[in-house]
Parts: sequence; C-alpha cells; structure tokens
Amino acid sequence: MSASADRKACVIRPDELPDDEIDGGATHKTIVTRSANETDITIYRSRITPGKSHDWHHHEVDEVIFCVGGEGRYELEDGELRFKAGEFIFMPKGTEHRSSSTTDAPVELVAIFQPSLE
Repeated sequence: MSASADRKACVIRPDELPDDEIDGGATHKTIVTRSANETDITIYRSRITPGKSHDWHHHEVDEVIFCVGGEGRYELEDGELRFKAGEFIFMPKGTEHRSSSTTDAPVELVAIFQPSLE
C-alpha cells in the first residue's frame, strides 16, 4: 500500500507546532505542506506583531490569505491593500509584497498556496 493510501483525516493543532521566524520579525507556522502531509497545498499561519513585518518577497504560485484577527496592510510595488479580520486577500503569483500590522494589536493570517510551495 502506498504512503498516500495510508493518509487519514486528522486534527492539526497549531499551538503544538513550532514557530518559524520570517525575515523582518514576523513568525509563521507550517500547518500543511507536501513534505509533511503529502498534499499539493501549503498552508501557513502567520503572526505579525506591531512594529514587525516580513521582507519584500513574491511567490511562484497564487496565494490566498485570510485575516483571522487584527488589521493590517500589504505593501505592493504599486500601492497597498488594507485588510481586517474576516477578509480574504488574493495575491497573484509574482506580486512583490510585504505585510504589517496597522494597529497596536497583532495580525493573524492564514496563507494558502496551491499548488504546494514544495
């Protein structure tokens, strides 16, 4: 039986996963990815505290971001996008961006990439 046939539904508890620091001081947790879950999707949960951000970057695949909590903005080469809890952001592949909190509270984001970044 192949490894993918052995996969089972499960609960993933982000509090039990390690934080990875992103350049700029924000952090994220890898929730689902090809190497850990044999999926063709990558999901990160990010936390951006006031005064922190992440460096300018882009991805080779489209990204959909859900703001779980807080308010923030994505700086883009040609402007910015402001967002708040409950809203989704679509970031087309190749779009240079970075995000930050716009209040004195952290921003909590869930980023979804398909196909997987790996």
